[in-house]
Amino acid sequence: MTDTTPAPEIIDVQHVTCGLVPLMQTHLEGSEPEVTTLEFKIRQGIETELWNAFGTGGEWILVKIRNDLFHDIASFEKVEISELDPLGLMDF
Repeated sequence: MTDTTPAPEIIDVQHVTCGLVPLMQTHLEGSEPEVTTLEFKIRQGIETELWNAFGTGGEWILVKIRNDLFHDIASFEKVEISELDPLGLMDF
């Protein structure tokens, strides 16, 4: 049995030092409707900043940040926004 799930697109933003979060949001919001996962190649050592920036709410959630060689990979998944819990606080 073969896995036919396409690999998520990886957007290289590891060179960005100022305005990273707005740039990432632009990519997320501008993605095609059928795209459900996106990954960003980011510089190492900014995990805390990204978790704080993408903490709750929105159509995209930061699901994991994994270490790679000379950079990290931040993975996002598209979620349906609940009218009863638009910030996603019930997940905590």
